Amino acid sequence: MSSEPLRKVALVLIISSISLVSFLIIESVSTVSSTFGQIDSLQANSSRSNQLTMDDYDTLVNPFYSENTKSTNIKVSSIDPIPTVEVTYTGNSTIGGAPTQTIGTIVDKMNNDGTVFSKGQAIILTSTGQVITYRSESIGNYNPDGSFSDSGIMVFHMPFQMNSGNSTEEYSNSTDTLHTQYDNLFGIYKKTVDPEGNGLTKVWKWR
Repeated sequence: MSSEPLRKVALVLIISSISLVSFLIIESVSTVSSTFGQIDSLQANSSRSNQLTMDDYDTLVNPFYSENTKSTNIKVSSIDPIPTVEVTYTGNSTIGGAPTQTIGTIVDKMNNDGTVFSKGQAIILTSTGQVITYRSESIGNYNPDGSFSDSGIMVFHMPFQMNSGNSTEEYSNSTDTLHTQYDNLFGIYKKTVDPEGNGLTKVWKWR
């Protein structure tokens, strides 16, 4: 075979090799770029998730019960063996989106490590005169500005079941619905009370 055909074959092989290498490089760069893009996206999502606040949590899962209360009476019930304060409060509330009124009492026991153990009980009155109650237990603390914050659990009950013979069918059905939804219901809550005694409590269902 003459040298001219050999040169042509060699040239074709070289061009083919260059094309193959170029294709592999392009594919590699594309894959790496795609991978880094996914990593950046994951990092951005992770960063955003680490910045979630209580407001974000409210957006993700709405509390089924909330109350805006005012402390109406504060009494020191004991100082021995540990300081104990009893607080009575009342205010507007909502349960399942329906307006209610709440009257409650909570007992705060101050521990030597600065924490406060609280046990409370309250009556919730619906717009139709139905009664829902709850008991609460929590751990919290007083803040330097005089405010108070805690979190804990609540257990809801309906102490009365309407006698259908003494009520309208609509009222009886409403009571049955509330009893199914809120009797023996467990919730987790977060509460803040400002230095003036104005409290905000939000409760989420325990799933």
